[in-house]
Amino acid sequence: MASRNRSGSARRAAVSPAWHSSSQRTSALGGPLQKTKIRIREVEKGDASQLATLMCELGYETTSTEMKTRLKLILPNPAYKTFVAVMDGRVCGMIGTLACASYEHNDPGGRILALVTLRAARRHGIGRALIATAEKDFAQRGIGRIALNTQLTRENAHKFYESLGYERNGWRFVKQLPVGN
Repeated sequence: MASRNRSGSARRAAVSPAWHSSSQRTSALGGPLQKTKIRIREVEKGDASQLATLMCELGYETTSTEMKTRLKLILPNPAYKTFVAVMDGRVCGMIGTLACASYEHNDPGGRILALVTLRAARRHGIGRALIATAEKDFAQRGIGRIALNTQLTRENAHKFYESLGYERNGWRFVKQLPVGN
């Protein structure tokens, strides 16, 4: 649980890099993954181009310049946390989270805003390691309720989240508004 300072606000808890062993499969990242370690760490500004590639894997066409702009807004905001998975010296996955106050509850809640693993590195425990890191960070900040969205067509993602204890509990509606006109 997050500790509190004198004003009663939560202090940011540090999350140390986590190491996870991958399975004994072969990947397009470069040969067998046997004994290859997956390191989870907080994102760095220099990761922008690799994060742009990951966003493209999710179907959100993103350039390195666009990701740099996004990170300039996200990184200074303590409500957001971004962790990356590094394997064989390359960022191969990321998770982005948000901690926020709630209209419905007295305590803050957490949201997983993005989770993606490079297609060539999937099914090696990277997603599970990223989720575990985010959950640990949320718990250290005193957040016990986490929500996330996923597209209806991503049935494998639904099964993945359910296998980790997440439950379906609603629908998401989206409307695109004209802006800047």
